[in-house]
Amino acid sequence: MSASALLACVCWPMVLAAGLACPPFRGLARMLAPWAALPAMLAVPLGAAGFKAESWLLGTRLGFDDIAIVLLPVTAGLWLAAGLVARRYLDANARRDRFFGWFLAAMSGNLLLLAALDVVTFYFGFALMSLSSYGLIVHAGDARARHAGRYYIVLVMIGEVCVITALMMLANRAEIDFAAIRASFLDDGAGRNDVIVGLLFVGFGVKAGIFGLHFWLPLAHPVAPAPASAVLSGAMIKAGLVGWMRLLPMGELALPSWGTALALLGLFTAYYAVFAGLPQREAKTVLAYSSVSQMGVMTLVVGLGMVFPAQWPTLFVVLLLYMVHHSLVKGGLFLGAGLVQRPLGHAAARVAAVVLSLGALALAGGPLTSGLIAKLALKTATGPLPAPWNMALPLLLSASGVLTALLMLRFLWIAWPRGSTDAGSFPVAIFAPWLAIFVAWLTVPWWLAEPALRHKAVGLPASWDAAWPVALAAALAIVALRLHHSGRLAWMPLLPAGDLGIPLERKLLALGHVLGRACNQRLPRARESLRERRAGWIHSGPAWAERLSRGETHISSWSMTGLLVLVLAVSFAWLLL
Repeated sequence: MSASALLACVCWPMVLAAGLACPPFRGLARMLAPWAALPAMLAVPLGAAGFKAESWLLGTRLGFDDIAIVLLPVTAGLWLAAGLVARRYLDANARRDRFFGWFLAAMSGNLLLLAALDVVTFYFGFALMSLSSYGLIVHAGDARARHAGRYYIVLVMIGEVCVITALMMLANRAEIDFAAIRASFLDDGAGRNDVIVGLLFVGFGVKAGIFGLHFWLPLAHPVAPAPASAVLSGAMIKAGLVGWMRLLPMGELALPSWGTALALLGLFTAYYAVFAGLPQREAKTVLAYSSVSQMGVMTLVVGLGMVFPAQWPTLFVVLLLYMVHHSLVKGGLFLGAGLVQRPLGHAAARVAAVVLSLGALALAGGPLTSGLIAKLALKTATGPLPAPWNMALPLLLSASGVLTALLMLRFLWIAWPRGSTDAGSFPVAIFAPWLAIFVAWLTVPWWLAEPALRHKAVGLPASWDAAWPVALAAALAIVALRLHHSGRLAWMPLLPAGDLGIPLERKLLALGHVLGRACNQRLPRARESLRERRAGWIHSGPAWAERLSRGETHISSWSMTGLLVLVLAVSFAWLLL
């Protein structure tokens, strides 16, 4: 496979998005759009392992590194299933074309960043994916969707400024390929490593949903269509992890302070998200907090790799396995959460109940599931770590499994499908791609795992270690249900989706009103001064007066969002200089 062929595979969705915008090609683009990810899914099986080449398009460097070989076909497969579900899930109107336009653009960015071998191509794909996702979040067009979209775009802009600033600082002292970027950390002549690592933590942390930057996830998922939620949580959220893995000197340089901070933050995120998700009353909101929690576990692995670079080769394999497991299971659960919102016949409801139950069990790490093999691999890899990690992590991961199982029981309680006699026949066209994802999460993680790990996972000790957290969570759920019926849990507060972000938003809005009143008090004097200066400029030449008037009219018509974008652009230019 040539670089041009690989570039065509990952950019094919963008071509179809352009076709949807052109009336002569719209019919053909509509027909091909759900299948847009198929070429990228077949690129790795049909290509050569370790393939690396430079494309004719601006020197784009594309290929299959260890990350792309595993994640590209899995990610493209999830996009393919989501696109096929969206074809039937969305109503046949103008909004479906708009949805697929954003969907295809985000898909192209996601696939491009996975196949990229240089930071320029990687950042282009990352930015394209991040900005296009806004259209998926605000697809409904109502006030709630616009509110979630504002949260998302503000955090994304903060992340983009941090990422591009870090990349510019790295590019000034190294070549643009990933190996040279990582090697540049070994020579900290300018003393800027801490600044760069901090910027990368924040920039990619927005996408990864670590605590403090996670507010957009529980707000965006309930309003986005189910196919969009599946790829947002199953595929695109992993881009932050990919950025850390490719740009940070993992396995080459120990960064104990940053690594310990990231590991502890990941642990806190894993626990906090469960407690924030349990009071929620929407199935997709519960799943969103579950994604935040699982990303906390994966962030923990990245942090451990920074603290112990000698263990990174083992942790790297474990992290890829965990990412594949979470991508397939969480993507399938989000698709299922959307499907059960529609009227289903009794047969379809029974099938949906079985699939959702098995998915919830897999996410909790139940016996003989992909979650068991992922968590068993993580516990095995962290065993050789020095104290206190080797003693604390097994207990902490088991406790996290109990909480995850409890959160999954909450999800099943809300989303449990109920058959209806008014529903039509079994919806094969919409169930088939969803069931394909179900088969994938049952088989692919086991196929990727080493034979010794598979043999250990089917043993009685591993099954017991996986069963007792689920059983304990079920017992706790029964106790909580009885306390709820007796009224003893009435004192528990209802946490809004977005948790701490909501009061923070209110504080910022109150501050904005205070600043607005202060500006309004000074604005008349500023306008009078401007009129006096304009009068002087009018005498000096009519051209200046005309330009000033046009500029003032244009700026006064901007919304607050436009002004914020201007401030971000100026700040970004100042950071680069």
